[in-house]
This record gives sequence, C-alpha cells and structure tokens, in this order.
Amino acid sequence: MKIILDTNFLIDCIRFKIDLKSELRGDKLFVLDSVVFEIEKVMERGTKESTLAKLALDFINRNKIKVLKSKEKNTDEALVSYSKKGYVIATHDKVLKNKLKKTNAKLIYIRQKKYLVSE
Repeated sequence: MKIILDTNFLIDCIRFKIDLKSELRGDKLFVLDSVVFEIEKVMERGTKESTLAKLALDFINRNKIKVLKSKEKNTDEALVSYSKKGYVIATHDKVLKNKLKKTNAKLIYIRQKKYLVSE
C-alpha cells in the first residue's frame, strides 16, 4: 500500500507514542512537500508542538520517507488529489477525513490515542 502521511497525523503519532514503523510495516510511506513545509512552520513557533514537529521531521529524514511534489497550493486539496490516484491518506484531521470519505478514498486515522484504523 502507498500511504501519504499528513502533518497532524505524524505529530499526533509522536504525541501518543504510536510506533508508525511497526504499525505500517511493509507499506510504502510518503509525505507531501507542503507537509514538510507545515512541519517546519510548526517548529518555528517555539511551543510544545514545535518539539513534536522536530521529532516528526526527524522521523521523515531517519526513515528516508519519499517527499512527493504537490501541484495544489492547499495541502488538503493535494491529499484529495493523490487519494484519487490510489494513495491511502493517513490523517487525524476531521475536515479532511470527511472530504476523503465523500470521494470514497481509503484512509488511516488514530483511534483512542492508541492504535491506527484503516477505512
């Protein structure tokens, strides 16, 4: 399965100590260039979230996750576009999940701060 990880999904997996590497073993993981940009913006804030964002960026770099180019300016629109190309979207964003459900896209999200659910 080809899975694109969203910003809040990455940060929340780190926050809730979910081991993405073992949970998504065998799958090809990707992030969008706009997701990397969003993570870098969160890192600049100097908040508790910025520490989590730094760990998320470290996870991307350490695991050599491929960065995909997005043609759309809006990250959510880019994720919906990639979902139509057969990618599974991993997100924790309620608005984005609803958009993806309307297009019958496959998605992965966090349930009960403990485990991942595929839909």
